[in-house]
Amino acid sequence: MTYTSVDELAYRTFGNFFYKNKESFQELKVKIRHSHIPMSVDQYLASAFMYSIFAGIIGGIFGGWLGLKTFGDSISRLSLFVDSTRAGFAEEHLYMLAILIALLFFIISFLTVFGVAYIYPYFQADIRNACIEKSMLPAVTYMYALTRGGMSIYDVFRSLSKYVHIFGTSAEEVSYIVRDMDYLGMDFISALKEAKERTPSDRFKDFVDGLILVSSSGTITEYIKNKSEQYQDMAELANHNLLKRLDVLAEVYVTVLVAGPLFIMTTLVVLQFFRPASAQILYMLIYVIIPIATLLFIVLLDTVGELSMSPEKGNIPGYPINLADIPELSSEISVEEEEKRDKKLKLYRQLYNIKDRLFNPYRTIRDEPRYTFFLGVPLGLYYLTHLPKTLTDSINFNLHWNLNFAHVSNSSVQFISAIDDYLIIFIVIVLIPFIIFYEIRAWRMRKIDERMPDLLRNLSSMNDSGILLSNSLKIIAESKMGLLSNELKKLKEDLSWGTSTSRALMKLENNIRTASSSRIIHTLIKANESTSDLKSVLSITAEQVKGDERLKKERSSEMVVYVVTIYVAFFVFLFIVYVLAVYFFPESASFKSSSQGMGSGGIGNGYFNMGEYTMLMYHSALVQAITSGLIAGKMGQGSVYMGLKYSVSMMIITYAVFTFMV
Repeated sequence: MTYTSVDELAYRTFGNFFYKNKESFQELKVKIRHSHIPMSVDQYLASAFMYSIFAGIIGGIFGGWLGLKTFGDSISRLSLFVDSTRAGFAEEHLYMLAILIALLFFIISFLTVFGVAYIYPYFQADIRNACIEKSMLPAVTYMYALTRGGMSIYDVFRSLSKYVHIFGTSAEEVSYIVRDMDYLGMDFISALKEAKERTPSDRFKDFVDGLILVSSSGTITEYIKNKSEQYQDMAELANHNLLKRLDVLAEVYVTVLVAGPLFIMTTLVVLQFFRPASAQILYMLIYVIIPIATLLFIVLLDTVGELSMSPEKGNIPGYPINLADIPELSSEISVEEEEKRDKKLKLYRQLYNIKDRLFNPYRTIRDEPRYTFFLGVPLGLYYLTHLPKTLTDSINFNLHWNLNFAHVSNSSVQFISAIDDYLIIFIVIVLIPFIIFYEIRAWRMRKIDERMPDLLRNLSSMNDSGILLSNSLKIIAESKMGLLSNELKKLKEDLSWGTSTSRALMKLENNIRTASSSRIIHTLIKANESTSDLKSVLSITAEQVKGDERLKKERSSEMVVYVVTIYVAFFVFLFIVYVLAVYFFPESASFKSSSQGMGSGGIGNGYFNMGEYTMLMYHSALVQAITSGLIAGKMGQGSVYMGLKYSVSMMIITYAVFTFMV
């Protein structure tokens, strides 16, 4: 969190008040520390108060503008809520009501921003707690494997702290313990006690408490082993609880974000014949409320879903030592000249990496699917440049947006109805390449992870037979290991050319880069460097990986149900809006015309525009398709990116239904 001039101004203005009353915010102070927010509680509250005032001013200006627009023509815009007499009263007191609305929006905006800022440390601390507890099992297994191999607990902590991107938030907590000892001069016990006060996780506190008790004895390895087994059992229990929570959340989603909006939309369509302002609520529901509610639901799923770590590339040194430091090699090169050559070497490597990516496009895009947008976006824009001339002229000359909250004009409805089909095709063109390569990468990662237990089991049996790790890797490279075989053959070539085992394994990890393989390979690297008892390390790691794969398969089999449930809910939604658009709206329009022809009042109010309501039903189905797909991916496979294929498929179905059947 960056300290800005606004924060400085806030502390000068409000800091003294919050400093004097900071004893009233002790719980918030603890949560700020748990969240690792680098601010004192008085500074944090002063900044939150200042930003809330800014938000209140913006909200007040918007509220004043909204009040003038709403009460300036209140008879048509408030007809859904009040009768014409009260609407006329609102017009007579326009400016007074506008000021009241501005004050109301100021208060709401101020309280909303300050409330969000106040609860943010609580929310962030809860997220850190969940991340720590979900990453405890692989981190403790790593500790056990290395302590069993003979490494001291401090060296294990130092090693674990270097791999936060692999072992997650638990490794980050350990890194603060190492920092306290290395840079703040604390002893091991004091650093552990400080970690207890800093962490939001009760599970990590319990682990540290036990570590303090056994640190003076020789039973640390046994203690970590017991904790590893305990966390494995807890992970299985947490997986079952997660599936139960997702069952409930799936029902909540279908009820609140599919059936609920459908019921409200149907009710508002019927009310339109009596209260013309109901269309305004429809616009808010379709274009604002449903997307925002879906975003909040995804955030909710993020707090209960499994931890997803994306390993970064490790740092592979070009040379383990500086060649100029070797006495036998008299290079007669000055330090400046060596630095100059080193810069040239780094530049050459950068150019080589760029060349490698350009000449191996499939591998590049397979590893980084986002690069497909460099192809998909230009193709989509090229498609949009070939719009019909009449539509292009409409964009240039005939687009008139109506900003007064009344019904959209007929010309705008016709324009939107003409352009939305092209925008859907543009989105499909842009997303399909990304979806294809993202799915290829996910499939590849899944197949590699499935082979990792076999790799560990084979290495363990060979090590038990007395074969060195490097030779074991060469032998396994010749066996059938699925997608892992190609990477193991590259590793064998590196070993044959004299590359060290650790460096070759690091290159293997960089080529694979899955969460499971990164943890396994880094455990192998450290164990190979620190101990000769690889058999224990391999068997421990294999057991933990086997348990992880069992939990993944159990969850995958259960998640299919949620995807099917969301698809069924979407098709029900699509069927009902299709019935409204094809049967209900034409009958309603003809009934309105006949009522007006007979001079009847009431229902024939003249506000019903069949084209506008058909457009709204079409867009509601598209919004539901996009949001339902993302939710299906998040619930079924743990990622919204995995839900893009569902979103695009539902969009295509919606497009086909409204293009060829409506």
